[in-house]
Amino acid sequence: MNTEKKTGNGYFAVIDTETTWSNAVMSIGVAIAECSTFKLVEKKYYIISPEYKDGGMYSYVLMTKSVKLDLKSSRPKVIEHLVKVLQKYQIDSLFAYNASFDYNHLPELQSYKWFDIIKKAAYKQYNPKISENADCCGTGRLKRDFGVEPITRLLSGNRSYCEVHNAVCDAVDELRIIELLGYAIEDYGHAQINLEKKPRTIRPKEQRAVPKLPKPTKHVPEESEDIIEKRLIANCKFAIGDKIRHAQYGCGVVRKIEVMNEEILLLTVLYEAIGISLHLLPADEKDITLIND
Repeated sequence: MNTEKKTGNGYFAVIDTETTWSNAVMSIGVAIAECSTFKLVEKKYYIISPEYKDGGMYSYVLMTKSVKLDLKSSRPKVIEHLVKVLQKYQIDSLFAYNASFDYNHLPELQSYKWFDIIKKAAYKQYNPKISENADCCGTGRLKRDFGVEPITRLLSGNRSYCEVHNAVCDAVDELRIIELLGYAIEDYGHAQINLEKKPRTIRPKEQRAVPKLPKPTKHVPEESEDIIEKRLIANCKFAIGDKIRHAQYGCGVVRKIEVMNEEILLLTVLYEAIGISLHLLPADEKDITLIND
């Protein structure tokens, strides 16, 4: 494990969002920390109006006695304030747990570098606290119990820890996971979810191999990746926002559907009891029941 924690700008931010039943962002929490020490230097909490009035699974903890609200306003004004805070610390790197969820819900911030804490925390090759006998995928990722709550309990040894599901409280807790893992910020390069695509390098003409022209054949257009993805998601029995019941975890809400390949879908579900959990379909489909209102 690399214990050096140097970086160019000196600060990074951890972001967490909470959403309404209709999947709109209703609150944003930000924890800003020093790269060299992971010390929390500032935190900000925003409630987005009028979206928050629609309610969500964790509306009951939008405001707690221990939380200071920095701004309740429209989404454009909240984002403007947040960007000014990031600029104050010259931050260009944002971290989140299951970062694709927050990244996709905050398109205004997609020009920043986004890193997924889960890429370290949930993989046995990076998290030394994960047992060799743990049930993991071929990639080394835990198949279950890799949300903020179980991972924090595993890393800290505090079995009584419970995730608050308030955006700023969760952002601070996710910063704690980074601290407990102990990796330098630079060691999260593989965890960046929005890497820039490198431009194609075209060789000079004199170095190019001249391809042989194939015999004319009837052209059959292939489906693009986007079309395949849309078709697979459209055929999924679940949709974003669906309320479901899991045989082990209880009730939850589908937050995201991703295509792993042409046979497997990844379902992100927010459970009342355990928080975020991921399921592979169709393998896990037998344990999940759709709740019809």
